Amino acid sequence: MKTVFIIFMVLGITVSEPIQQEEFIVEATYIGIEEGAYTFVDDDGLEYEFSDIDIKASKKYDLDSNKFLGRKFQVTYWMETEIGENDEEYDVYIIVSLDLVG
Repeated sequence: MKTVFIIFMVLGITVSEPIQQEEFIVEATYIGIEEGAYTFVDDDGLEYEFSDIDIKASKKYDLDSNKFLGRKFQVTYWMETEIGENDEEYDVYIIVSLDLVG
């Protein structure tokens, strides 16, 4: 009976843990919305396009206005893999947090 109790306890703990999504962070300058994506460029000239933004981040900084064009942010984001219409996988980048750096 003890063994059954231990098994249920382990399963309960394992099942109840939320799945953590890996977060990525980049420092980049906001250059605007291009083709529906929030676009940033880092100091090396690498562009980052984010198709979505978390509601908390969008309330903190309204990227839909021109107020933050040319400003540098620390962008925290998630990457999700989705499947397209031809069963091809592609990555979607979602902003989860923004902090002004400069």
